[in-house]
Amino acid sequence: MYIMSTRKCKDIDKYTIDKIGIPSIILMENASNEVISNILELKGNFIVFCGIGNNGGDGLAIARKLILQNRDVHIVVIGGLEKCSNEFSVNLNILNNLTSNISFINNENNLDEFFTNLKDYEIAIDCIFGIGLNRKLNDFYIKLINTINKKFKVKISIDVPSGLNADNGEPMGAAIEADISYTFEVIKRGFIEYNALKYLGELNVLNIGIPEIVKKKNSENIFILEKEQYSNLLNRRSLYGHKGTYGKISILAGSKGYTGAAYIATEACVKSGAGLTTLISSRYVQDKLSCKLIEAMTLDIEERDKVKETLNNSDVIAIGPGTTGDTLYKDILDYIEDYKGKFFVVDAGALQLLTKDKSIMKKIKGKAIFTPHPGEMAKIIGESIEFVEDNRIEVAKKYAKENNIVVVLKGYNTVITNGDDVYINNTGNSKMASGGMGDCLTGIISALLGQNHSIMNSALLGTYIHGLSGEMASSEKYSTVASEVIENISKVMDYIAR
Repeated sequence: MYIMSTRKCKDIDKYTIDKIGIPSIILMENASNEVISNILELKGNFIVFCGIGNNGGDGLAIARKLILQNRDVHIVVIGGLEKCSNEFSVNLNILNNLTSNISFINNENNLDEFFTNLKDYEIAIDCIFGIGLNRKLNDFYIKLINTINKKFKVKISIDVPSGLNADNGEPMGAAIEADISYTFEVIKRGFIEYNALKYLGELNVLNIGIPEIVKKKNSENIFILEKEQYSNLLNRRSLYGHKGTYGKISILAGSKGYTGAAYIATEACVKSGAGLTTLISSRYVQDKLSCKLIEAMTLDIEERDKVKETLNNSDVIAIGPGTTGDTLYKDILDYIEDYKGKFFVVDAGALQLLTKDKSIMKKIKGKAIFTPHPGEMAKIIGESIEFVEDNRIEVAKKYAKENNIVVVLKGYNTVITNGDDVYINNTGNSKMASGGMGDCLTGIISALLGQNHSIMNSALLGTYIHGLSGEMASSEKYSTVASEVIENISKVMDYIAR
């Protein structure tokens, strides 16, 4: 599933019309057909608000098809007809022959009078502005949108909630707070931003006949994968597999007061199918966890010869959960004699330590996955958290490219990138907002690397599995915790594999 800027959305429309030869009016008919198939089951009467561009034309076509299904429909045209598009005119002429239930509003006096005399309608369909809106709305449109938000029980936006900037997800003075949004062919770039969530409601992507080759040609390399694609990424367990087949993973984690982080990362790694997992930590942490981690090994970080042997025999080394910036964990990476064939997952306290060490950063190029949350990312690049949250894709992509690593920038709609391609993970929910979730993700990704998934595929699968496990753990619950997520990891992986 493609994610595109408004510029590219316009490009795919233009290419389809000009080069492929599919007329705009046909795309409009396809769009209205797809919307109708999704909304006919709704009970109630409809009021359709239409601007004078092609988004309004979509609305007129939708209204026509509702009328043909004998539904109670009122059409409201917003703006002067002298600037309307050709496709809008065609659809309006047809409607004029079908119904007299059409109102025209182009100023505040019309607006107040209209809503004062309007009978009750349950469902408002918003087709006022499309993706092209890039200016702050005037007082008339702000008042119109705010009135729609207050007056109607169900609000359905077509392509983009009117007033929302489709590139950055910001309202341009005001925006429709949709209960359902139907967007066409691709997800708009602004839809994945936190600010947009309030306005989108339930988001559905509808295909209207733009060929795949056109979207591929105009791709900005930002994607959301489908369920079937994740299934294809996950390696199946070999009939003849043994513990050596599925990786030797060392996890450098934990400190006094943060034993939970070490436990969660290690247990998540074990439950994600790793062959052999060893927690390397302080004697204090080892004493607390050696009896609890019954399927993993534990090792005191001061036992230097054993630690050195374990690290050099490891396929994957995860570092950071619960380390609180302790340089001891970074320094033992010097025990590694050969970085060839090893992979690294870097989280929490290790992120800043490794970033500042140019020697280590050079050694792990092309071999590492960094998993910061926005606060950690902000510290790494020396910017504010607000800056990171407002520019998540650009920040993650730039840092990954500069350091030749994969970045997993955690949060709602987690960003995964190698600096060229960007993927958005949309599994998980706010019920997972509790301590230890990042440690759990570190363990899952580490196990996937150990099972011979590529760096990028380990990051993609890890975030997907983590989110789905959280959804399963939180089903019929107000919230969930990392230990409950861990108990669902293996079930989710089996579901994906099947």
